[in-house]
Amino acid sequence: MKLLTSDSIFNKICNIVDNASKSVKIASAWLKGNLLYELLDKLGNNVELFIILRASELQDLLITDNNVFRKIKEKNGKIYINNRLHAKFILVDDKEAILGSANFTNPGLSDYKEGNIEASVYFSEEAEVEKLVDYFEKIKNQDSTLLVNDICGFALSPVKTKSFDIVLIDPNIKEQSYIEVKTDTEMILAKISSIYSYNPGFFANPFSSSESSVFAPFEDFRKLFSEHNDSDWTRAATFAYLNEKGDSIRIAKAEIIGSFIEQNKNTSKMDTPMRPFDGGSPVYLASDETMQVLMKTNFSRSQMECPVKIGCLNDDKTDAFIDASEVNTKHMLVLGTTGSGKSYFTKLFLSRLVSLDKCKPQIFILDPHGEYYDPLVKDFGVPQRHIHRIQLPDTLFYIHPDEVADLIVELGFANIITGNSEIAKRNKSTINKFIKQFRTLNIYPEKNLRQLLSEIVTTSDKDEAEIKVNVDEEALNVYGKEEKIISNQVNVYKSLKEGLNSSKSIVIFDFSKITDPKTRVNLAGLIMQELFFKNRETKENRLLVLEEAHNFAPEGSYGDISSGKDNLALTMARKIASEGRKFNLGLLIVTQRPAQVSKYVLSQANTQAMFRTMNSADLVAIENYIEFAGKDLIELLPSLQTGIGVFSGLGVPFPVVVRVK
Repeated sequence: MKLLTSDSIFNKICNIVDNASKSVKIASAWLKGNLLYELLDKLGNNVELFIILRASELQDLLITDNNVFRKIKEKNGKIYINNRLHAKFILVDDKEAILGSANFTNPGLSDYKEGNIEASVYFSEEAEVEKLVDYFEKIKNQDSTLLVNDICGFALSPVKTKSFDIVLIDPNIKEQSYIEVKTDTEMILAKISSIYSYNPGFFANPFSSSESSVFAPFEDFRKLFSEHNDSDWTRAATFAYLNEKGDSIRIAKAEIIGSFIEQNKNTSKMDTPMRPFDGGSPVYLASDETMQVLMKTNFSRSQMECPVKIGCLNDDKTDAFIDASEVNTKHMLVLGTTGSGKSYFTKLFLSRLVSLDKCKPQIFILDPHGEYYDPLVKDFGVPQRHIHRIQLPDTLFYIHPDEVADLIVELGFANIITGNSEIAKRNKSTINKFIKQFRTLNIYPEKNLRQLLSEIVTTSDKDEAEIKVNVDEEALNVYGKEEKIISNQVNVYKSLKEGLNSSKSIVIFDFSKITDPKTRVNLAGLIMQELFFKNRETKENRLLVLEEAHNFAPEGSYGDISSGKDNLALTMARKIASEGRKFNLGLLIVTQRPAQVSKYVLSQANTQAMFRTMNSADLVAIENYIEFAGKDLIELLPSLQTGIGVFSGLGVPFPVVVRVK
C-alpha cells in the first residue's frame, strides 16, 4: 500500500490506466474536466469502462455535465447512477486500485498548488483489491441504475392506473411504440397513444380546455398576436421570440396495457394494475424479449394455442401473431378499402392457417370474383392438391317462389302469375313444388328451371301441347346462346354438394361467372346452411370465408340484394355468427364497406384486422360495433399505408399496428 498526495494522484492513475488490458472501474460523485478526458483517452479499444456517479440532486449533474457523458459514450463505457455515492476510487483490471478523497474532476486531480488538497492510497494486494471489487459490484448491481438507450423518458405526475404522461428524452420515439416501467414487484407495459411538442418558453394554447396554463406570459401572447399588429411584424417577432426562448419538449401520453408479475424463472403472469407506480419513474422501451413473449399471448393473457404469424410490429423486429383457435371459434373481421392490403392479408393468413399442425380448419371460401385460387397456389405456395375449386357456371338459381314469379313477369307473362285467377293459382302451385327441391341440399332435384317454365300455363282454352312451350320459348329468346342459364340448375346443385362433401383442405366456390345477384345470394345461403347443418352434427373444425360480405349479408337492401327474410345468406350468416362457435364453425368476414354489412354479424366478429379505411360511414360503424378498437387506433385508419393494419380483439394480446408480411 502506498500513500498518494495531490502532487502524485493523477500521475499514478495515468500510469495504471496506461497498462490496463481488461477493465477500468471508476466510482466518483462527480466527473468533469480536461484531466478526466486525458485519462479516458489512454484507454485501449478493448478495455471495458464502468463508471458509477452520484445523481442525488440536479446540482450533481450540473457538475458532471453533458460533455462527460459524450466522452464516456465515445469509449463505449457503461454509466450507473446512485443517489448516495460518496466514495471515490478506481480499479484497473481488478488487480490495482487507488482509493481516496479525490473526485475525478480538475480540482480533485490537479497538483497541490492548483487544486484541492487530497489524499489517496494505491494498493495491489490481491485480497484487499478483491474486497474493493466486490464493493464496486455491490454498489453497481444493488443500489445503482444503469443508464441505457432504452430509457426513453420519465413518468410525469400524476400517474394513474390506466394511463400516464411521459417527458421524452429520445427524439426517435413514435406513436404506437411499446414501453415499460419497472417496479420492485412488477413490470408495467404500456403503449404510447399520442405525442405532443411543447416549447416552455413559448405558449400553451390558452383557449384549449385541455391545457391548464400558458407557459409564457399571457401579456407576451397578446403583444405578439394582437390584431392591431402588422402581419409581417407578427411573423418576424414570433421567430425572434422562439429564437430567444429555446428548444421544445416532447410529452407523450401512454395507455397501460397490463403488468407482468414473474411467477418463476420461465413464466410470468400478466395482470391488470390496481395501483399506480411512482411519478418520476424511468420509462424504458419495451425489450425484445418482453414483446416476443407477449405477442404470443391472446387477449385473455393465455399462451396462444395456435399462433399464426401475420407480420411484424413497426420496429420490424418483433413478430406479430393471431391465435387461430380464437378465429376458428369466435370469428374474425377483415376490412379495408381497395388497395389497402386487405385481400393480401386474407390470403396470407389462410395459407398459413392451412399449414398448421393443429387447430387447422377445413376452409370454405365464397369467392365472388375468382380471386383466390391462383394467388393461393402461385403467390402463397398452397399445393394444388390441397384445394378443391368449384367454378360455378352462370345460372338462374331460385329458392323463393317470388323470384320465379318475377322472372315470368319480366318475360311478359304478368297476367298468368299475379292475382287470384285459376291460372295464377295453378302456376303458383307449380312453382312452389319446383322451389321445394332447391331449398335444401338433401336430395337431388328432378327438374331444372327450363322444365318448370315449360309447365307454366298461359291460357285455359288452348291445346296443351301449344301451351307448354310459350313461356319456355320466350325465355330462350331472352337468353339466346346462354340456354344453359335456365337449364343447368341440377348440375349446379350437384357441384354444391360435391364441394361441401370434399375432403380437401380448402374448398373454393368461384362465383365469378354468375351474373344474377339473387342467384349469388341464394347459392351462398345454401352453402352456409349446409355447413351449419353439417357442423351441428359432426362439430368438425371448419372456417367459412365470406368475401365481400356486404354483398351477401347487408345491413340494408344493397342493390338487388334484400336484407329481409328472403335473403338466406344473411339469415345463415347471422345464425353462424351467433351459434357457429358452439359447433366449431368459424366465420371470416371480409369487406371493404363495413357500414353496409349486417351490424349483428359485425358485432359477433371477436378478432379484427383493419386496414386503410376512409369512408366516414365505415369509420362510424367500426367505432360503434367493433368492441376492442380504441379511438386512437380508429383515427389511424385513414392514413395507414398499404400493407399496414390495426389488429384487435380476442386473437391478439391487445390492439397492435402490424406490417403484414
